[in-house]
Amino acid sequence: MRLKRHYSRHLLVGIYLFLIGIIGYLGIQRHTVEANSSLILEAPKIGLKSEVKILTLNEDYTLTAPDRIAGLYYASENNTFIIGHSSTVFGNLQDLKINDQIKLDNHTYQIVSLYSQSKSSISMSKILEPKLVPTLTLMTCHGEKIADQDYAERLIISATLIE
Repeated sequence: MRLKRHYSRHLLVGIYLFLIGIIGYLGIQRHTVEANSSLILEAPKIGLKSEVKILTLNEDYTLTAPDRIAGLYYASENNTFIIGHSSTVFGNLQDLKINDQIKLDNHTYQIVSLYSQSKSSISMSKILEPKLVPTLTLMTCHGEKIADQDYAERLIISATLIE
């Protein structure tokens, strides 16, 4: 009787450790299911390296940012628009400065403007308009938190192709 109880305790501990191991393993795996392209967005200065999901407009003409990676929308001629959450992929975007570099698919861009603007005063048609030279326009939430997953401002970065 004592022998059976001893083995059953070991069995329960073994099952427990096995389940903890499986949960831990699954928790640290990269979540790449969002990416639908081979593009990689990089900002070496802040350690950003993200897979990219190509986005299409929703029925209400909005874009939905992927949860953990950058989302890219071909906005107009020479203007590639990239969005991401400030709580995940773009968490350090505010640390970039004018002249820092951003890379997308083996092309290097240099930041020419970086500013914060209140969410209510943003003109998306202006942000998405065609550019004279190939440009990346990055945007993420910024400023004071006003709702569960929303902020009062947007950080907007423009970078032009240099190579």
